[in-house]
Amino acid sequence: MISNRTQGFTLLELLIAMSIFSLISIMAFSGLRSVLFNKEIVDIELQRLSEIQRSILNLTRDIEQSVDRPIRDELGTTRPALSGGQNVDSTLLEFTRNGWRNPARQSRSQLQRVAYSFEDNQLIRQYWYHLDHLQDSQPVRRVLLTGVENIEVRYLDREWSSSWPSLTQQAASPALPRAIEITFELKGWGKISRLFRIRT
Repeated sequence: MISNRTQGFTLLELLIAMSIFSLISIMAFSGLRSVLFNKEIVDIELQRLSEIQRSILNLTRDIEQSVDRPIRDELGTTRPALSGGQNVDSTLLEFTRNGWRNPARQSRSQLQRVAYSFEDNQLIRQYWYHLDHLQDSQPVRRVLLTGVENIEVRYLDREWSSSWPSLTQQAASPALPRAIEITFELKGWGKISRLFRIRT
């Protein structure tokens, strides 16, 4: 005799299957959320690392091409080829560098006056279109690095000094130091020191 009863799942079996599916879905979602969160953190840190590397590259290009070329400021006063540590405004160091590229062949020098300043937890690079500053000379400013808690600059001649020209400098001393050491204290990264050699 043939039975007319249809074979199927019981209510209990359906509830167990749904519970297992829900548990697997929750675990998969938690894992995916964790992966996305970690990727976001890694992206932020990589962006920060890239910002630091670009800043150090800019400093390296500028400082290592420093040249002995004093300038005149807006008042006609002669300023040294390189100066720093005088606690003037927020300027860390200011100098003349060589190798300012001129792909458009404009009528200007290949020398460039550059300054770095520390303002509002930012490292800022400035440069002027003319070496000798005119009355209305305004620098072009660009933020290189953010999240900076402190910056220290030292200059090497015969010994290390926190300013240049140093107070102990003699008349026969060179216009440029042999090297410059810059120490950054960065939020979340601690201290990073870099030594820049000046080609004389």
